[in-house]
Amino acid sequence: MIDKLVTKSNDALKTMMTFDQAKVDKIVDAMVKAGLENSKELADMAYEETGRGVAHDKAIKNIFASGQVGHRIKDHKTVGIVDKNSERKTVQVAEPLGVLAGITPVTNPTSTTLFKAILAMKTRNPIIFSFHPQAMKSSSKAAQVVLDAAVKAGAPKESIQWITEPSIEATNKLINNDGVATTLATGGPAMVKAAYSTGKPALGVGPGNGPLYVEKSADLEAAANDILASKTFDNGMICATENSLVIDNDIYDDLKGKLTDKGVYFVKESDQEKLAKTMFNEKTGGVNGPIAGRPATKIAEMAGIEVPADTKVLAAELTGIGKDYLLSGEKLSPVVSVYKANDRKDAFRIVEALLNYGGLGHTAAIRTTDDDLVTEFGLTMKACRILVNTQCGIGGVGDIVNGMDPSLTLGTGSWGYNSISHNVTDSDLLNYKTIAYPLENKNFEQLVDKYM
Repeated sequence: MIDKLVTKSNDALKTMMTFDQAKVDKIVDAMVKAGLENSKELADMAYEETGRGVAHDKAIKNIFASGQVGHRIKDHKTVGIVDKNSERKTVQVAEPLGVLAGITPVTNPTSTTLFKAILAMKTRNPIIFSFHPQAMKSSSKAAQVVLDAAVKAGAPKESIQWITEPSIEATNKLINNDGVATTLATGGPAMVKAAYSTGKPALGVGPGNGPLYVEKSADLEAAANDILASKTFDNGMICATENSLVIDNDIYDDLKGKLTDKGVYFVKESDQEKLAKTMFNEKTGGVNGPIAGRPATKIAEMAGIEVPADTKVLAAELTGIGKDYLLSGEKLSPVVSVYKANDRKDAFRIVEALLNYGGLGHTAAIRTTDDDLVTEFGLTMKACRILVNTQCGIGGVGDIVNGMDPSLTLGTGSWGYNSISHNVTDSDLLNYKTIAYPLENKNFEQLVDKYM
């Protein structure tokens, strides 16, 4: 089965290699429109199939993955000559990488499928998807939607394919097939590690245990509103979402009060162990599968904790970090751990410790009015996304509230064992050839004359 899919994709690649920029852009434009027009239906399907998140928010993700991404890359040159440098006498030529293997998660099934398919077509790379088994129906529908639009606009029907009977074995055979050039892996650490172990290039993402430092000069009302909005958006499944709050001692009680007023329930210390054991695997420290994307009230019910019916987010006040404090890990749900910092130095210490516990390279955030502090924070933290005074969920994916590339695949650099340290975009899916003309290099001639 895998061999047949790969053979068909490579046949499609030969056809797509003949496309010019105008034809590519026509195909992508059709896919973007199809993604937008079907965003709500796909979101409803994903919610019904997985039981995770919020259907309304999933529709917004689909709009982002198709419309916003499409808008950002619309004028990018991805075919043939894409740059000429008259000073250096070089010409840059863009070529496809080849057949891509696209691995998608249960947390963002339809939006990730739309995103990867659109980038693949923009760069003339056929793609074969391996969908998460728990989101097979909605993911394959998303792929079919954009495939139909692409074919109608002139793409080969084998340009977007997928494994119809998902399994770990099938995925491993796909990513290790000699006819697959690169893997785009969005999923759990084991799958990402497998993608990087194929001996071929891979674009994978690491876990995101992102902390937010709320410094005493911050606008607390805005901070409380954004924290609540971010943690409840699709029930906290965006990997850049705030997992921990580190709050200056001077404003701790004030911010805690504002959060409580907005529906954040601070779990009693006596109930924290029940919550931790319900949410996390005690051996690995990872969040249990059934927890991701569930509402706060449902998680509390699963843990046997009584909370007000209007509870939107669960908060656990902690003093430690690591496997002895399971709630300090990545949660993928509307649950947040909270730390009181004695001063800035203490806050930096806590943020760094949280990043070291499963979040290196991903995202760290700060709320403050002190620009010098922002710079110090950015220079200090080993995170590829430093978000300032914004919701971390939508801030991390880029291009909505900041200038980063819009993406649903967020690189974590060498700190998170990734090959890239930015938001994956179309330029990451191209081989660049350089045509270099003769150029007189007086500097080198002078060096030779001086030292020879």
